[in-house]
Amino acid sequence: MTTALQSLTDRAIAAARRSRDIAPREFADRATLRLRWDRRAVTATNVATALGVPVDTVLVRDDPDRHYGIGTSRMPGDLIEVHGDDGARWRFIPDLAGFNPMWGWLLLGECPYCEAPGVPLTRVAGLADLGAHLAPEFGEHGADAAPPEFHGDPGHHPDCQFAPPTTDTEAE
Repeated sequence: MTTALQSLTDRAIAAARRSRDIAPREFADRATLRLRWDRRAVTATNVATALGVPVDTVLVRDDPDRHYGIGTSRMPGDLIEVHGDDGARWRFIPDLAGFNPMWGWLLLGECPYCEAPGVPLTRVAGLADLGAHLAPEFGEHGADAAPPEFHGDPGHHPDCQFAPPTTDTEAE
């Protein structure tokens, strides 16, 4: 029984360190922004369940590119990172157009046109969706197969044909 407790202790400390190192502001604010922290913990659990990975390999933090809300109440969206045993890192954002944003995500990856590293490439609700995207024999790739959120996503480079349009006030 001591081994299991040590294992949980080691995993908990490692998860806290990873959260603090990758998302220091979110980690520091976890007690004052409790609802956001709790919602992100639920999201991490849901992603881990859907992809069949340990929950301590999933981290949800502020998305540097996407903000939601109106005016002064705009807040950063969630950026979900899944860290694989092989060193791979998968990034997702919630699929806000889906039935339930807590159970559907958009896989972020490289734009085939501007090579920006974090634009929505496909919808993922589980491991099979991710596998269908990764294995070319299951379908098409590129802008034609991408979800509508690909077009106009702020993750594109500004000169990309799929970047969000700039307004006169942004250009100034």
